Amino acid sequence: MKRMQHQTISAKFWRRGLLVTLVLSIVGGASFVAVRSTADARVSKALATRAKLNDGLKAARLDQNVFLKQDQTAVQVDQQLKAAGYIGTALIVHHNQVILQQGYGYADHAKQQHNNAQSLYQIASLQKSFTATLIMQQVQAGKLSLDTLLSKYYPNVPGSNQVTIRQMMTMTSGLAEYIMGNKAKTEQDNVAFDAAHVRLLNSKAWAYQAVNYRLLAGILMQVNGQSYDTLFNHVFNQQYHLNIADYSHFLTNAHRTIGYQKADYSAPTYDNPGLFARETGTGNMAMTTGKLYTYYRLLIDHQITDKKCLQAMWTPESGESYSAGLYHHASYNDGHGVITGYEPTVVFTQNGQDAVILLSNVLEKGHSWEPLAKTLFTEITAIKTS
Repeated sequence: MKRMQHQTISAKFWRRGLLVTLVLSIVGGASFVAVRSTADARVSKALATRAKLNDGLKAARLDQNVFLKQDQTAVQVDQQLKAAGYIGTALIVHHNQVILQQGYGYADHAKQQHNNAQSLYQIASLQKSFTATLIMQQVQAGKLSLDTLLSKYYPNVPGSNQVTIRQMMTMTSGLAEYIMGNKAKTEQDNVAFDAAHVRLLNSKAWAYQAVNYRLLAGILMQVNGQSYDTLFNHVFNQQYHLNIADYSHFLTNAHRTIGYQKADYSAPTYDNPGLFARETGTGNMAMTTGKLYTYYRLLIDHQITDKKCLQAMWTPESGESYSAGLYHHASYNDGHGVITGYEPTVVFTQNGQDAVILLSNVLEKGHSWEPLAKTLFTEITAIKTS
């Protein structure tokens, strides 16, 4: 009898244990499903965000005309550009979406060719950002340091033993050039001329002096043992497919623009290889609005340099805002350039999800498109610009 009672009790405990196990399995399974569902949801959201990003950048990367006529912001911007008589190509990014990318006016008035998303413009001083990026790649590779002294590469430059690469990138080196060369046959000759014609300013207060970046281009050539143009093409065109044209290729490109000194197209500029040859590392490259925006996004997304290098590159000296080809502010970055017949302007948020890029082939004395670019940026972001 006791044995039967023991068996009955054991059976009850066994059934109860089995029941508890089943309940725990169900609860655990449900928890696992819930956790997995949450994880899947996060992954899906991340993929959706990435897809949206790719969609937003696709038109820019492919240099496609874009005008979202159902987007009120795009319509308003288009109206303002037309009202201002803007000539060039405009790219507007709003909430991570390219809402407008199209041309205004003529790329070549004589041939009645209009500007469009594929039009190539000289980017002038915006090229300094690319030179700085190449420098930071060497820093990341351990071949240079921001504290490396200029004297290591150009010992004959006055004060070079007290000038660092960082100071040249932020234009606080105290260096200036007292004469510009115009007979250089190679990039090496051009930079050698610059190095031989540098003077010291009275202080190392910030001063916009392009010679800083020509010397940086010279350092790149010494470190890599190849021309600046070769290195530039390898990194930005072969690796990142930005289709940037140096001046010689710009002249023969079907999408090149003619530069004008008056908005009525009455004063076209003449091709001037000598002028652009002396701009090694500082302003002799041409590109489209879409590819220029793609470049900045590659930087922001840490595709070209890592996060640490980007932060170092975009950190100005205390009390200043300029570094690496851009002016850096709390909520946005902006850049501007001028060269005969061309005026590029960029303004974008720190994450690049809102941007205004105006590349113009008209540089008229006493008139600039930069205020228009900043006005449009403020209107789409509510961020005030200086």
